[in-house]
Amino acid sequence: MAFLRSAVIFDGLTRGEIFARLFLWWFGPGFVALFFDLLFRSTVYRDPLVSFIGPVLTAAVVWHDARRAGLRNVPLLAVVAGAVPLLGWLYYAYVRAPRTTPVTATGSALPANRPAALRRLLDPFASERVVLETSLSASECAERLRQSKVSLLAPSSWFSLNRDRPVHGRVSAGGFALKRRHPMTREGLITQASGRYEDRLGTTLIHVRIGLSVFDRVFTILWLGFVALSFLVFSGSGSASLQQRWMFPIFMVLIFALVFVLVRLIALNDDAFLYRFLLSGLEAQDVTEREPV
Repeated sequence: MAFLRSAVIFDGLTRGEIFARLFLWWFGPGFVALFFDLLFRSTVYRDPLVSFIGPVLTAAVVWHDARRAGLRNVPLLAVVAGAVPLLGWLYYAYVRAPRTTPVTATGSALPANRPAALRRLLDPFASERVVLETSLSASECAERLRQSKVSLLAPSSWFSLNRDRPVHGRVSAGGFALKRRHPMTREGLITQASGRYEDRLGTTLIHVRIGLSVFDRVFTILWLGFVALSFLVFSGSGSASLQQRWMFPIFMVLIFALVFVLVRLIALNDDAFLYRFLLSGLEAQDVTEREPV
């Protein structure tokens, strides 16, 4: 019920969740109409009036939510969201949810060895290593993390809100590998927190690494190697002009760079989120200064 309610009332949602819901309100009616056309008419026929249903519903939902939240300029917000796709939805998401990370008991805690923003954005090998200490056992830590993540084996978790299950990934008795949930975003190139447990005199040490996963780093290297190999192949082709030899490798580099930067921008502050999530969720404290990483 909470998921259905969140379709028209955006209380407590993240910016990404709000954007995803406006995306569905805009495009959803058109996809439904197309499905029924193909099902009953076996043809694609679109009445021009159907194209207005999505924008009108989007504007109506924003109007209702903005009025309920007590925002200013409600008519303007509704018109912009209904008339300007993507940018209008982003604008309303930023107005409606000014915070991307909720305030918790951990406050604004950050890892002591956190790389600069530019390095986190562009360097696939940038990472942070910390050691956390908790009074919980390894099994208790694993159980808490399981309750906070989306599981493919638990369909009820698929439609849970981010505030209830903010992460997804793998949790085992010996450790974990978790990523922050981002609506409408694939897992690739998203910051990951991986950790392993160590029993220590009645407490549990958690050795954590925050950064791109091994798979993502290997994928980046292989992709760049593929581009370099393509350049060598095309440069040795005598039948191709100089412009044609450069065009394909440069195009591949630009496409990869665009995707890489966009995804890394989305996940730019995920390291701080995951760090605070582990501190609060596992009732842990950072003991990196006195423990070997």
